[in-house]
Amino acid sequence: MNYPTNLQVYAPSLTALKERDWKAMTELFDREDSDEIEADINHNLLWLTPEPCWEDDPFDFLREYL
Repeated sequence: MNYPTNLQVYAPSLTALKERDWKAMTELFDREDSDEIEADINHNLLWLTPEPCWEDDPFDFLREYL
């Protein structure tokens, strides 16, 4: 595939948050149990395996046997 060398990415302009959005954000971050939520997220992230590096050959160690 031929891609142009000078790529330009345009994102839509950001709009201001509405009052209801500010209220929802405030309620979300102004919780008494945020420390427990953070601990739960960290605990569950430990169970995830890292994404494989697609540039590495996972069978490279077998080359001498093939």
